[in-house]
Amino acid sequence: MESRPDNYPRLTLPISELKPAYDAVVIGSGYGAGVAASRMARAGKTVAVLELGAEWRGLGGGSLINAGVFLEAAPEIMQMSAWPEEIRESPSLDEYYARASSMLQPSPYPETKAHPRLNKMRHLEEYAQLLSQDDNSLGKVKSTFSRTPLTTTFQAGRNSTGVAMQPNQGSGHESTGLNDGSKNSVPVTYLADAWNWGAEIFCGCEVRYVERGVGLGYTVYFSWRGKGRDCFKEDMEAQLFWVTAKEFCFLGAGALGTTEILLRSKEHGLRLSPTLGRNMSGNGDLLVFGYNGRKDINGIAGLSNNSSNKPGPTITSMIDNRRHKHSESRSGSGPGSGPLAGYIIEDGCIPEPFAPVIQALLIGQTLRHELFSFFHSPWTQFCRTIAALNSLLRGPYVSGGAIQRTSTYLIMSHDSNEITLTLKDDKPYLRGVGEGRSKNILRIKDSLERAIKHAGASMGFSYFYGRNQDEVSVHVLGGANMSRDGTGREGVTNHRGQVYTGHDSEVYPGLVCCDASVIPTSLGVNPLATITALAERSVALVAEESELVIDLETSNGDLDVDSRPRVSNYKGSLDKGLISTGWQFTEALEGYISVPGGSSSEISEREGKGSSSAIRMLLTVEVQRRVQGGPRYQGVCTGTVSCRALSRRAMRVMRGEVDFFVPGNSVDSTTLRYRLPLQTVEGEELMLVGTKTIDSSSAFSVSRLWKATTVVNVQVISQGESVGAGVLRIPLSSFQRQIRTFRSTGSAFTALPALLMFLLYFILQISLFFFHPLIPRWFTPEKGGRVFEAKQPLSTHEISASDGVNVKLELYSREPVESKPPILFLPGVTGLNPQHSIYTLPFQPTNMVDYFTSHGYSCYVLAPRWSYNARIAEDCTVFDSRLDIAAALQHISHETKGQKPYIIAHCQGSIALAMGLLDGSIQSSQILGITANSVFITQIFPFWNAVKASSPLLIRLYEFLDGPYFPISFLPTKEKMDKRKKDILQHALDFILSFYPVPHARDLCTSSTCHRTSFAFGLLWNHQNLSPETHNNIDRFFMGTYTKLLEHVVRTGSRGGCLEYKQAVPDASLERLRGVPILFMSGSKNQVFSPESTLRDYELLRREFGEGLYRRFLVEGYGHLDTIVGDRAVQDVFWRVEAHLEGLSK
Repeated sequence: MESRPDNYPRLTLPISELKPAYDAVVIGSGYGAGVAASRMARAGKTVAVLELGAEWRGLGGGSLINAGVFLEAAPEIMQMSAWPEEIRESPSLDEYYARASSMLQPSPYPETKAHPRLNKMRHLEEYAQLLSQDDNSLGKVKSTFSRTPLTTTFQAGRNSTGVAMQPNQGSGHESTGLNDGSKNSVPVTYLADAWNWGAEIFCGCEVRYVERGVGLGYTVYFSWRGKGRDCFKEDMEAQLFWVTAKEFCFLGAGALGTTEILLRSKEHGLRLSPTLGRNMSGNGDLLVFGYNGRKDINGIAGLSNNSSNKPGPTITSMIDNRRHKHSESRSGSGPGSGPLAGYIIEDGCIPEPFAPVIQALLIGQTLRHELFSFFHSPWTQFCRTIAALNSLLRGPYVSGGAIQRTSTYLIMSHDSNEITLTLKDDKPYLRGVGEGRSKNILRIKDSLERAIKHAGASMGFSYFYGRNQDEVSVHVLGGANMSRDGTGREGVTNHRGQVYTGHDSEVYPGLVCCDASVIPTSLGVNPLATITALAERSVALVAEESELVIDLETSNGDLDVDSRPRVSNYKGSLDKGLISTGWQFTEALEGYISVPGGSSSEISEREGKGSSSAIRMLLTVEVQRRVQGGPRYQGVCTGTVSCRALSRRAMRVMRGEVDFFVPGNSVDSTTLRYRLPLQTVEGEELMLVGTKTIDSSSAFSVSRLWKATTVVNVQVISQGESVGAGVLRIPLSSFQRQIRTFRSTGSAFTALPALLMFLLYFILQISLFFFHPLIPRWFTPEKGGRVFEAKQPLSTHEISASDGVNVKLELYSREPVESKPPILFLPGVTGLNPQHSIYTLPFQPTNMVDYFTSHGYSCYVLAPRWSYNARIAEDCTVFDSRLDIAAALQHISHETKGQKPYIIAHCQGSIALAMGLLDGSIQSSQILGITANSVFITQIFPFWNAVKASSPLLIRLYEFLDGPYFPISFLPTKEKMDKRKKDILQHALDFILSFYPVPHARDLCTSSTCHRTSFAFGLLWNHQNLSPETHNNIDRFFMGTYTKLLEHVVRTGSRGGCLEYKQAVPDASLERLRGVPILFMSGSKNQVFSPESTLRDYELLRREFGEGLYRRFLVEGYGHLDTIVGDRAVQDVFWRVEAHLEGLSK
């Protein structure tokens, strides 16, 4: 099977898999960094490689865009005084050059039929002969022509690492990115080897600075440049990721990159040599063009159908003018003597995209010369003009055109090492002298110009050659120079590349520079071989010093795209139930946090503002679709959270989660839930939990919807306990930028449908709440599949009231305490045979009966006549039910041998109790005490209930249209009357009731059952106090009611007191209430009976009988029934009732 050019393993991991610490961290991925990664991995160390560029386009550093020329530096260069004594006195790097050569496998352009001699190579050889004549005239050794060794393969096969290589196609694209699979770049050699031995490689990581660890090791801070994150550039550069290098930190980001990192590290407190960034070299590089000569050069990169017209590799050959007479080298006399006088000339290719630009540049540079040439040789100049026009009109590849006749020369010599790199406004600032004015460069130019003119061409210079005669260097060296005297006064690193701690000879253990930044002088040749050899030497010496053994013998075998590393610390952590949509976005949030947190997020936010405890979060979220179970979409979060109160540096978020549109804890709400594991630089692990809640309060309100979707209530947890809380917000400016951050993680075209589906889903979910009151027209939420098992009573008794009507009394008890009195629970009107009493709801975390039975009380729950017998319920009133209470009290007294029960009465149950006490049907001596919820004697309706009670017209209208029974639930029951389905009238009523007025937008909901309870009785609760489970199952504890009973409720409420039916309670005497302790309880948001109802009774009885026996509890934020069935009633209400009961039991 034919092998593809990219048939080698994917080397990188997503940044979310970066561990907090590794034995060795390698910065960069060029030659030196590749050596460090490979050798440390082969030594058995855990290794992380951080690369700024992207895989395929950046991983591999300069090896991706150089010509791959492998030339060793001359021995006399390595003996110069700029080098450390250890290298200067023993300059041979043969062992390490051999290691580099065995990995990179350089070979010259072949001399075979399959590889015909190239025009540009032939042309350079002619130049060599012309230059040799000049050499001989000056008494120098003859300039030699040779083919350059290239890290390029010309035959198919596997390289030293085991990666399949393809033959070079001769396109000349080596310096702009070669994609034919022939280049032995770092990714297919050293990095592939490192990967196979367990190194973990991460791209898009721009290292900013290095900090000495608290103990051993170093902390490397970097900015992750994921797709779209540049829209938040300031946050991205301020909130840095980090990773700890426990033993070694190798800087291999290149001369400019490593120097910049060290300069910024120095600003952040790392003590370094004052020579940092000084005495850098451009390697004496000079870029020259021979424009529009007599012959075609084929020097433009690009493939041609004609094999004879291919440019070949970017560089194929050179003229070597480095070897001088020994005496001249020793004397150093004259401008052309000594090792610094040597230079080489290499052929080159013009990058394909730059060909038109370079032609315009060269025409501008040579125009003056061309005009004068018309007078000296008009025919020659005419032909040159035609060639130029041919290129301009027909393109750069046309045969005979000026650009096809243009040769490119790269000269490497020696410069003055006077380039300086500093930081200016936190940006690298490179300064150098005009090397083009130096005598050495002028001498080389003069010699080359004679050869160019001999070929009938005009000499042109680089793109940036101007008044200052600045040259373009493709080989910047130095910045963290090796010291010549072994101290920080003369350099930044020692001969091993270890970084000095300042002026003296002390070094930072394990902090090593291993790239071009350590080279203290120009080399006069392409530096990749020397960079690699020096890196091999540095890593070998550092490993030897640390007593590490590097396995250089074991081969990798074949490495293909499906291969797996022989050593791997990566276990994989992707949820198999998730499929990536192929899209990600970035969001920035800011706010305040209190450490420790307050009682609520809002209070914590205020405390955080007061103490200037800010928190910022920058997250990149990859959207994934869940195949089964859980929310439909989930985001995998990677980013940072910065909060000085929690950590002195930004905290990493790796593989955090955000669940989109999870049912909320309150009614008709949905949430976006964040679970972000935080890793601090101090080594602590925290969990940030955040929630965006969208509910019915957002209906028809853009401002409230904006707040709901951009405000996150957060809590920070450490070891299961909250250590902080606050609020984060997305400012409008950040949201505008967030929209621009959507990026495809793969092919944007194929992923576009998935993005549209996600956005439509998102918009739909938001719209369901914005248009919330209208949703019931076409949408009814389904009940969850969870089955709730009700607690069964210990016993059930059918007891008879004094008028012969049977009612049901249930006993609930666990292990009753004899000293504790029994409790009788009286419900309100909930309909005929509900599945659950309001006191025993299985949907609550803890219902009222569970609460009291767990505290040792025996609990009796009465089902009055309005909810037990259909025939009786149709004609009964609240007044009639007083007899049921009297019968229950008599039964309990008999069962408990005379113990007085405590009564907890709600709504109409409380009113029935009051009626019975007032008319003497119930004896106060039978009662230990009472909790009266919402109402007792006095009944005051809030506005909307008062409107409905002002006339019986609504009741009469309904009776006319659908009879004497108003259904709330349509679940089938044992009672025949209740086996009914919704007809057109009931559906119409559902639609009308969806517009029932509520005092707050939070109480808008889509439950038709809830709307029906509001119509019958008034709004029963503050929806924020109900769990979704309770709200979704209202039809299991509210069944319906008869209109006669409703009419009695309306009449008593409109009259403001207790009525038999139409008349006041006969023989009512307030005196009968003397001696009965009562706790009056009302929700502050009660929309059924105004809280003033219990207030008036409280004041009335205190004035009448004294204040000692009466208490009132106004439950803040609660409504009518949620004081009993609310999700948090156990924390907010039940304790107060129990406290009243215990006070009476003593």
